Amino acid sequence: MSLSDHIKYLRAVKGGLTPWEIAEGSGVAAREIHLLEVKHRLVGENDAVLQRIADFFEVPLEEFSSRRGAFRKRLTAFLEESQEDSAPITLKLESGEEITGKIDWYGREAIAVVPGDTGEVTHPYIIQRAYVADWRRASNPRWEVAESGAGDE
Repeated sequence: MSLSDHIKYLRAVKGGLTPWEIAEGSGVAAREIHLLEVKHRLVGENDAVLQRIADFFEVPLEEFSSRRGAFRKRLTAFLEESQEDSAPITLKLESGEEITGKIDWYGREAIAVVPGDTGEVTHPYIIQRAYVADWRRASNPRWEVAESGAGDE
């Protein structure tokens, strides 16, 4: 889950807080919170700002900082390349579950992954993009986000 999606998730868990309510409670400008939520590229480089937001939501800073590299444009580029190459991928979900298969299609909100290479006709898994924690080519043991650093693009 990207940093922007995670902040949206935490807002929902807290009853649908607005960026202005978070700003008031955290001391971070509402505009900055809004930008963290809508930017689909690398964001959140300022640990002091993230710490104030983490304190507001009563979560450890690591819960935010570890998501910097999981931005949506990075995942989109990976999905596009993997689909063009017909390369099997593995998606790690927020639950820790891993789904391996080939990309059938992807869009702004979801990804369809056809599991396995058994030759059988199978229905794809439909996965919400916001629930994807990390990704890699199935043949590569290294995760794209966790093992490459937030600044890689």
